Amino acid sequence: MNGLVPITGIAAVVATVSMVFAMLYLVWLSMGDETHAPSPDDGDRPELDDGDGEESQPEVTDGTSA
Repeated sequence: MNGLVPITGIAAVVATVSMVFAMLYLVWLSMGDETHAPSPDDGDRPELDDGDGEESQPEVTDGTSA
């Protein structure tokens, strides 16, 4: 049983190091393309509604009719 402790420890270290390298590789890949680049400022897009209009408010009902 004590002979397995160094083997499992080495396997755990190898697995941890390989996972760290895999994560760094994925980060390196994501920095190459423009996936996380900021979007350009398009001034011609319509403005969003503030939501202050009455049509966006839900109807209020009392508890007996709902």
